[in-house]
Amino acid sequence: MVKGALFRKSLRDMQKSKSQFLSIFIMATLAVSIMTGLDSIWFTIQNHAGAMYRAANLSDLWATVQNPSEQQLWGIRQIGGVTQVEKRFSADADTDLPGGPTLHVYALNDRSTLDQPELQEGKFAKSGGGAVLDSGFAKAHGLKVGDTVSIKLNGVWLRLSIDGLALSSEQVHAVKNSATLVPDPATYGFVVVHTGVLESVYGQKVYNQISVKTKPGTDLTQVVQQADAAIGRELIGITLQKDSSSVSSVNGRIQQFKTLSIVFPLLFFLVTALITQSTMMRLVENQRAQIGVLKALGYSKRSILWHYTSYGVMVGVLGSVFGLLLGPNAFGRILVPQLKLAFSDYKLSINFGHFIFVFLLILLCTGGVSFYACWKLQGDTPAVLLREKPPKKGDHIFLEALPSLWRKMKFSSKLIARNTVKNKIRLLMSIIGVMGCTGVIISALTIKSTLSGITDQMYGTTFTYDQKIILDTKKADSRYLSNLDLDGVTQQAEESALEVVCPNGEQKMEPVTITPKDSPLIHMQDVAGNPISLPENGILMTRKLCKSLGVEAEDIVRIKRTNNGYVSVPIVQVAYLASGQGIYMTDTYWESLGETFKPTALLVKWNGAPDEKFLASDAVADSATRESQQSSLSSSMQVVNLAVIMMIVMGASLAFVVLYNTSILNFVERVRDLATLRVLGFRHREIRNLVLIENYFSVLLGMLAGIPIGRFISWIIASSLDERLDLLGNITLPDVLIAGVTTLCFAWIINNVVARKMKQIDMLEALKSVE
Repeated sequence: MVKGALFRKSLRDMQKSKSQFLSIFIMATLAVSIMTGLDSIWFTIQNHAGAMYRAANLSDLWATVQNPSEQQLWGIRQIGGVTQVEKRFSADADTDLPGGPTLHVYALNDRSTLDQPELQEGKFAKSGGGAVLDSGFAKAHGLKVGDTVSIKLNGVWLRLSIDGLALSSEQVHAVKNSATLVPDPATYGFVVVHTGVLESVYGQKVYNQISVKTKPGTDLTQVVQQADAAIGRELIGITLQKDSSSVSSVNGRIQQFKTLSIVFPLLFFLVTALITQSTMMRLVENQRAQIGVLKALGYSKRSILWHYTSYGVMVGVLGSVFGLLLGPNAFGRILVPQLKLAFSDYKLSINFGHFIFVFLLILLCTGGVSFYACWKLQGDTPAVLLREKPPKKGDHIFLEALPSLWRKMKFSSKLIARNTVKNKIRLLMSIIGVMGCTGVIISALTIKSTLSGITDQMYGTTFTYDQKIILDTKKADSRYLSNLDLDGVTQQAEESALEVVCPNGEQKMEPVTITPKDSPLIHMQDVAGNPISLPENGILMTRKLCKSLGVEAEDIVRIKRTNNGYVSVPIVQVAYLASGQGIYMTDTYWESLGETFKPTALLVKWNGAPDEKFLASDAVADSATRESQQSSLSSSMQVVNLAVIMMIVMGASLAFVVLYNTSILNFVERVRDLATLRVLGFRHREIRNLVLIENYFSVLLGMLAGIPIGRFISWIIASSLDERLDLLGNITLPDVLIAGVTTLCFAWIINNVVARKMKQIDMLEALKSVE
């Protein structure tokens, strides 16, 4: 009976202050939905990818070596922590399908257990002449089990029957070459065959990779160093699982959304706590007499504390439940399919472990603050609580110490100044709330403009060619390209990957681009935008790669030469590239290391129309225009952009809720004073300005404070969003102006709402004595 009475009282109280409690509910819902929504994206990717890696028994590293010997395999098996070692073949092959798509061929022997395809249909026979085809590739070309596909390896066409359709854990995010930036199953896929199938092409079983599986927790750095020693000069390079193209791209996506899910919601939780504090402090103070009556009637401190704490708990629980329902559906179901990852399905996974943490955090922000607001009155006796709280002692404000300024101020301006200084806590909460709103909007706009600016930096400033042509290296060498006499500016480039040994001993395969020193179509810059050229006596390394390898300018690293051990090279220049981290060097320096310059790509800036005859020749394996690459890069950033746009919308919602709550609170707390001024003959316009100017003052202070907050948040996100991207996160004046105008627009709308409420003041109700 008693508990039921208190519960009915809480519902009546919440009904009377419904706008304030609705604000708390909206803020709690937004905070939980953002964190759980963004959490569901990376958690879904991680779960699906992890399941594929386990089902495929994905190797921990791959050593590339032509025709590995049994002695080399034996040497790797003796390394501590290594559990499995297998040979396989891996290479790209042309097809005879329309459009000339490419298939990456994996050849496994009948005893292979590593890197297995994940069958979706049919079977994988480890003997015979059949093949397992990429299911996405098959769908794009209308192929099915029982059909045939022809591939070209070593100049020989090989016809394969399709025994099964599958997914590959190494092709979750697969791109064809450096000319393509986003997965396209119509142009690139994979096929898995038995090693015996290749005997008709090469005359024997052929292998070019060693797959290695290790025990969990094994130090892979030590394994790589010992595998290098076991293989010797014949080693081309070693790629760790996390550094492979597909796994690295998937991990990059996970990191992007994990960063967003941690940084953005923090301000929402802070503002939720502030709004709860302002609402509950006002409610408790207004119900001093009711608390005194409850105490006098024999209610225990525990019952009264729980009664007022339950206000925040109820709103927090409801907000958490609605946030859990809204977030994954608004973010996960929309954005996960946009990632274009080759999963069997996009079933959403919810990180309930993180949700419990978020649920407890939101309860701390709502229930905990409500508990604190009531706790402050529990020490008073019923007699003290039943008496009206004495007003605060009036103090002179600092402006009164400046008589020349104080005398010139209007009476209304003096009232605004005194009320602002008198209610420091409310002013501080209003400023912090607006600061959070402005910070979220500025940081979201900054990340969006930064991501949009990547394409301009890459394909507007750094790369100025019209077309990038991928060459068939067997049919086009440097001399052939020099004698083409194409109508335009050309630049040859060799793109590959090489083994790099850092000063700390860590070994990694990193992309390298070799090009002539006279570089008319590649323009490198430092982080300040100053042009830099390729050094003649060392290498140029991009800034983000330097950071990931733990090196800087003038450091020495060692690189693997073809069949000739390692050589030390100095890092002479450090360049800034927003995307596409790697190493750059001149062809003359490359040749001075004992290597041969073998161009794999030709960059062309045409004087007129492209040379279609050359593009259709056998020397050209693939090509892409700068515009198509720019579009592909923008497309790859589209998912993060969509998430950021959602953040902007929710940041604007945050601004609206905070401004509405603080403005209404300011009005309600001063309704008696405003009614008194009306009786004394003040006009409605004058009274309205007393409240609205104070609101605008707090908004302006909050906006100014939000600029460095937005800069800090955008810097954190930019520095940790993706290891492959080098983002600066510098805020721009347009972004600040947009955030400011958005906040001011909301402030104007809210002030109009408050102005209408001021017209509806019931002076008799407002001025009657406290009962």
